[in-house]
Amino acid sequence: MTPDPRGGVLRPARGGVLGSPFLPPEGQQLAPRLLRALVLDWRAWAVAGALLLFGQCFQYVVDVLPIYALTKAWPLLTLPLAWWACVRLALPYRAILLITIGWMIGVTPLIGIYELGDSIAAAVATTAKVWSLFSALSAAALLVWLRADRRVMSQAVIFWGVVTFALMTLLWVMVPHHAYDNGDNSTKLFLYDEQRGYRIYMPMFFGSLLMFSLNRSFWLRPKLWKPLALLLCFVLQLMIFKQRTAIGGTAVVVVIGAALSLPRRWRGPVLAAMVLGVLVAAPAIWAYAHSAGVQKSLGGSLTTRQDEIAKAIAFLNAQPHRWIFGAGSATRIGDVSLGDIVGARTFFLADLGWIGVAFEYGAIGVGLLLLLHWAALRITWRAAKARDPVARALFDYVFYVVLVSPILPVTFAPGEAMTCMAMAFCFIQAQDAERAEAIRELMTPS
Repeated sequence: MTPDPRGGVLRPARGGVLGSPFLPPEGQQLAPRLLRALVLDWRAWAVAGALLLFGQCFQYVVDVLPIYALTKAWPLLTLPLAWWACVRLALPYRAILLITIGWMIGVTPLIGIYELGDSIAAAVATTAKVWSLFSALSAAALLVWLRADRRVMSQAVIFWGVVTFALMTLLWVMVPHHAYDNGDNSTKLFLYDEQRGYRIYMPMFFGSLLMFSLNRSFWLRPKLWKPLALLLCFVLQLMIFKQRTAIGGTAVVVVIGAALSLPRRWRGPVLAAMVLGVLVAAPAIWAYAHSAGVQKSLGGSLTTRQDEIAKAIAFLNAQPHRWIFGAGSATRIGDVSLGDIVGARTFFLADLGWIGVAFEYGAIGVGLLLLLHWAALRITWRAAKARDPVARALFDYVFYVVLVSPILPVTFAPGEAMTCMAMAFCFIQAQDAERAEAIRELMTPS
C-alpha cells in the first residue's frame, strides 16, 4: 500500500488485488473489461431490452401481466421512432412496409365493419396483432440512435438465447404440475394436452436465433462444442417445448443453413440433391402424414383445423369478392365472435395459415405480406454475406417464418421478422462503415 498524495486514504499499489500472482495476465485485463461491460456499457443493456420488446417475446404470455401489457403497447409507444425512421433512414423496405400497414390497419377494419358488422372499437382492436409491423421502422431507428454495432446486437441475441433455454429448463424443473393449464386459459406458458403431456410454450424468437447462430458459427469456425450445444437445444425443445411445427421447421432450416454455409463449389450440388430428395420422398411423406397413426397422435387438433378451413372457405365463397378484399376479423370485445359468424364451435384465424390471412385481408393482403417477406429475405440475405453467424441467423429466421407460414401464419407475431429486418439493416450499415474505414486507412499515407 502507498499513501495517497491527497491525504490519509490508502490506495493499493500497482500489482495489488487484481495485479496479484493469483490471476494470470489475461485475467488482470479481463476483470476490468467485464466490469466496464456490465456497468458502463449502457447501450448494450438498452439494445438487449429493446430487442426483447420488439421481438414480441411476451406477446401472448399473460402469465407476466406487466410485461405482456408493455409488449402489446410497445408499437404505439415507439411510433415517434417509426416516424423518424421514415423521414431520416434510407430503409430499402420502407415503401412495401408502409403500403402493407396502410392496407392491414387502415382498410381492413373498414371492411370488417361492412362484412362482419363490427363496431368501430372492435374493428380498431382487431388491428392490434399487426401493430408490430411498425417494428421494422422503430427498431431500426432505435438501433441507429443507440449506435448499436454488430458486437452489441450479436451479444444481445446470444444472451437472450441462452436465457431462453436456461429459464425454460429451470421452469420445467421447478414449476409443479398443478400450475399447468387445466382448461381455464389462465396461463399461456404452462400447457397440457393428452397427446403431448405437460409442456412449456416458451417464446422461442431468441432461442431459435441462438440455434441458427450455433449452426452458422460451426461452419465458419468449427468447434466440437457448437454442434453439441445445438443438439442440446433440440433435446430441450423435444422434451419441454414440444411444438411440432416449430421444431420441425427449425430442423429443416438448420439443414438448409448448413448447406448454404458450404463452399460455393459444393453449395449448388448439395442444394440440388436436397431438392431432388424432397421431391422423391414427397409421396411417402404425404402418405405417412395422412396415416392413421399420425392422425391419432394429433388427437382432435387436425380434425378441428380441417373443419375451420372448410368453414372459412365456405364463408369466402358465399361472396366471391371476399377472396379479393378479405372479410376483416372480430375480437372478444366485439358483439359476436368469428365462430358465430361462420357457424363453427371453435374458429381461430391463427390456426389456418395463409387461409386465415386470406380470410381477414384478402388476396391483396396475402400479396402484400408475401412481398414484404420477400423484402425481408432480401435484406437479411445481404446482411448474411458477412462472415458473422448472427447476421446469417437473421436470414435463417425469416426463412423459417416463411417456411412454417402455411401452418403458423406470418401475422401471428409479425414483430419477429420485422425486428430481423431492422437488425439486418443495421448490420449492413455497420459493414459499409467498416469497409469505408478500411478504404480510408489504405488511402491514408503512412
